[in-house]
Amino acid sequence: MKTKNQLFSLDVLVGNWESVNLNPTVMIYKNGNVYLLSIIHINETTKQANPATYEIQEDESGYFTYCNLKRTIIDYDFKADTLNISSLGNYLRN
Repeated sequence: MKTKNQLFSLDVLVGNWESVNLNPTVMIYKNGNVYLLSIIHINETTKQANPATYEIQEDESGYFTYCNLKRTIIDYDFKADTLNISSLGNYLRN
């Protein structure tokens, strides 16, 4: 049986996403054949953006990345057009 993650192409996730929980903004983009997830942290003091970029990987259970050595699941809801990142919550397309 296929999981929900295996039913979509990462192409649908390319773009900027804003957190519904006030977590950092994320950007998903393609570099060659690799999809990358950048989490954009804003330093409150300097107002400088500090991106942290991770390669999106896939296995039999779906899409994921390793953020700070922790496996983070990436899921997408077509009907609501929402991105879910397990460690950060839900995101809406910007």
